[in-house]
Amino acid sequence: MDENSVLTLLIVALSSFAPALIFLNWLRSGGKGGREPWYHLSVTFLFGAVFAVVIAISLEMLAMTLLSLPIVREYDIFSKNPSTITFLMVIIVAPFVEEFAKLFGLMKSSAFMNQPRSGLVLGAAVGLGFAATENMLYEGSALMQGGVLLFLTTALIRSFSSTLMHGSATSVSGYGYARKRFEGGSWVPYYLLAVLMHATFNLFASFGGLFESQLGPFANIIGLAFAFVLVVFSVRVVRTRIIS
Repeated sequence: MDENSVLTLLIVALSSFAPALIFLNWLRSGGKGGREPWYHLSVTFLFGAVFAVVIAISLEMLAMTLLSLPIVREYDIFSKNPSTITFLMVIIVAPFVEEFAKLFGLMKSSAFMNQPRSGLVLGAAVGLGFAATENMLYEGSALMQGGVLLFLTTALIRSFSSTLMHGSATSVSGYGYARKRFEGGSWVPYYLLAVLMHATFNLFASFGGLFESQLGPFANIIGLAFAFVLVVFSVRVVRTRIIS
């Protein structure tokens, strides 16, 4: 690997991981009580960035094999004419699988929890770690296929959309798991809510592919606008809960 390749890899990694860590610090800083130690958050973040991604990809490939469908990865908002199989993957398979993989990572870090708030912040950590790796894959692909402009556009959009979606969705399921530990009850409704948030976001992000023939290029803009509104609302609710 030459120097230019190393520099390119570092730039893509920085553009993917820096926003996730900045958002994690912002969420952690909320509230008046004790803040979660960075060691705990780092371990959870790395689990999301490595193991949860591997688990999610493996389960998604298994699901596609069992359904006798071609292996596809998640949506690409710049793709043209996505297939029905892609939408099945995006709106049904991916949300269930990825939220399970991230929640499993949170469960592995349950020893770090000392109150329900911990579930919110640790859930955000594993979700943001997952998002950082996913973003690195998408942004690297955009750079290789479309050049610098597509890379910058992809990095900007994903930093303020899917990154925060992953963080806020897993924060919700993390809160449910923490409540189960300290107050009893079930974490399943919170997990299903996280899946619903994820699926709705993916549907909005795929809006362009669904309605481009009817609405033209405005379909992508409308879909992204709805996706951003969902993300802003979700993050605001999560941070308000952390602060309270």
